[in-house]
Amino acid sequence: MPRYLKRIWAGDVYEEKIYFSPRERGISCERAAKENLSTEKMAEYNCMAAKRRCARMVNANFKEGDLFLTLTFRERVDIKTALRLFRNFIERLKRLRKRKGYAELKYLYVVERKNKREHVHLLINKMDLTMKELKEVWGLGRVMVSILEPGGDYTGLAFYITKENYKEYGKRWSGSRNLVKPKVKVTLISKEKETKRTKVPKNYKVIEDISYFSEITGKTRYVRAVRIGGEDYGNGKEGEPHMEHPDGEG
Repeated sequence: MPRYLKRIWAGDVYEEKIYFSPRERGISCERAAKENLSTEKMAEYNCMAAKRRCARMVNANFKEGDLFLTLTFRERVDIKTALRLFRNFIERLKRLRKRKGYAELKYLYVVERKNKREHVHLLINKMDLTMKELKEVWGLGRVMVSILEPGGDYTGLAFYITKENYKEYGKRWSGSRNLVKPKVKVTLISKEKETKRTKVPKNYKVIEDISYFSEITGKTRYVRAVRIGGEDYGNGKEGEPHMEHPDGEG
């Protein structure tokens, strides 16, 4: 089977994955190997792939000074109602930002239901609204706000907000249409270069370098690096789960 190198740039984070594929060419060359997976394995793969895509979108779009919010509901609601109320909140927030002359709203969110109580995790770009104004715009329960730490790798935060393995009424996570997509490049590794170790780009430091066996990509090597000057937040906050083996799309 041919061997590939996939490189991904998302904000201050660089990833690369060296893997086998049954296909000869193409950025989606891992898909053919999924056909023989069990339903359970496929669900596990899809969940991990969604987490990794979320992490890359967070790293590509949010930075120091941006906001991480948790919005709670004073009264119990189901997922469908939670989504409707949240989308109404986003429209109100967009209008308020426009009136105040702030930059266009960028956001990424997840609806979670810890202990069967729905709440929303939300990342938005920086703005100068007060806590009082945010609470008034939400108006349905508590608003908890954290400011993102200095530039680096927010993979841990992304994995934390996507920790629940369920999918109802759409994607496991979603965001605004103006989010920037990570840059992805896939190249075929020649026979002569298969034994050589790749080097991360200049001015990046490696924070994870692992080799593992995947049912989809066989013997695989995965590297994650952060731009020098940034911090590694790959493990998330205290009590949040460490990044799992990257056996999803990536």
